[in-house]
Amino acid sequence: MSKPIIEERLYIGNIDYSVTEDDLRAYYEGLLVEQVELPTKTLFKHLKTKKPIIRTLGFGFVQFASKDEADQALEKTDGKEIKGRTVFAKKAHPPPTEEERKERAEDWKKFKQERKARREGVKPEAAAEKKADKPAEAAPSNGPRKKKQDTNKTPQGVPSEDTVFVTNLDFKATSELLHETFEPLNPKWVHVPPKRVPRYLLKQIKQNHKPLYNRGIAFVKFSDHESQQRAIAEFNGTEVNGRQIIVEAAVNRPESEEPEEAKEAEETATGNEAVEEAAALEEAA
Repeated sequence: MSKPIIEERLYIGNIDYSVTEDDLRAYYEGLLVEQVELPTKTLFKHLKTKKPIIRTLGFGFVQFASKDEADQALEKTDGKEIKGRTVFAKKAHPPPTEEERKERAEDWKKFKQERKARREGVKPEAAAEKKADKPAEAAPSNGPRKKKQDTNKTPQGVPSEDTVFVTNLDFKATSELLHETFEPLNPKWVHVPPKRVPRYLLKQIKQNHKPLYNRGIAFVKFSDHESQQRAIAEFNGTEVNGRQIIVEAAVNRPESEEPEEAKEAEETATGNEAVEEAAALEEAA
């Protein structure tokens, strides 16, 4: 079940990156604002100035003096424009406990093992042992390129009871940003598959501290079916990084129906997968 809400605190999503704390205080002029939080993230250092680039994450929290103040602010905010951008607002939830963070990390590891086991047709425990004993493989030779299939479409199969499939996602959106978008529903984990990057380019990207773009899709798992359905109803069409995402139920497909590109993306360079997994574990932690 979803966590109880904090009546005096609002979660505001899809905030323009240029919005400041003073902008929000001015927007709520006449209401008793006690605190404004706009989380930020250091992306990378500028190649010329060598200075870190710090940017807000597109969401924030505003604490009001009372429930009545927060109710007025919610009506004033949800679906309205702030600096030309339509935002959405909800009552905030308490932050996850240390136990919940650990549970998310464990759920993510379990998901990775089960997904790999389904592909190999073995039990998750056996897949984990096989991975530990398997020696490093040589880089695949350059063979004929296979025609890529469009994986930004809703796959066919049995609908999942607790996971949603997100499409039309901005290619620069991260797991962390998407996790914060669905924060009101307390997602268990978020998976944003990265684009397949050749090894020689991956090294350059890491050296220049540039981000790895995603494939325009994502998967978000919730604790129950009710939260999944709320995510579809409340977040379908929500703007994330300037694009309206499409949220629908994920499906559990037979192995034979999995797109070839999806398989290749999972088997790409070790560094590429490690970067994505590290990001996912970081947001779960």
